[in-house]
Amino acid sequence: MANTTFQGPVTSKNGFITTGPANVVDADASVALTVATHSGRIVHNNAAGAVTYTLPAINANSDSAVAGPGADLNNLSNIGASFEIFASITKTGDLVVQVANANDVMVGGAKFIDDTSDNMVGFETVAASDTITLNGTTTGGVTFAKITCTVISSTQWKVDVESGCTGTPATPFSAAVS
Repeated sequence: MANTTFQGPVTSKNGFITTGPANVVDADASVALTVATHSGRIVHNNAAGAVTYTLPAINANSDSAVAGPGADLNNLSNIGASFEIFASITKTGDLVVQVANANDVMVGGAKFIDDTSDNMVGFETVAASDTITLNGTTTGGVTFAKITCTVISSTQWKVDVESGCTGTPATPFSAAVS
């Protein structure tokens, strides 16, 4: 089926059903995520080894003044694009999610279930956070991990991390992209 572009709101009185194999994209190797291939789908990692996912650069273009009437259907803005990454196996190598360039940052938090105490622990991003690293122990990636990243502005990704951890829990957030 081809892509369809709508101009104006789309309302469903009975919900949208998204099923089928195209809704899950297997990604057991490092990859640069794209809106066309990965946004709105589950990016599934089922390999214990190291993997890096690079989020697309944020494109916050506005509609052209001469595009009307209505929204410019050729506008490549990715504001609102959302990526869900799910690791279904305990990581033995780092699972890294990073922004595309030093202009973009992450805002949000991580919630971990500590396997030792069964307590919930949390961590917040800091102003310069641009990378999430789950190491399979203290910074998450134990048993399962779900990372959701959504573009919310011209420089910000809203991030939510849920995972198990072992040992002394530590933040998965850092400023590593230059």
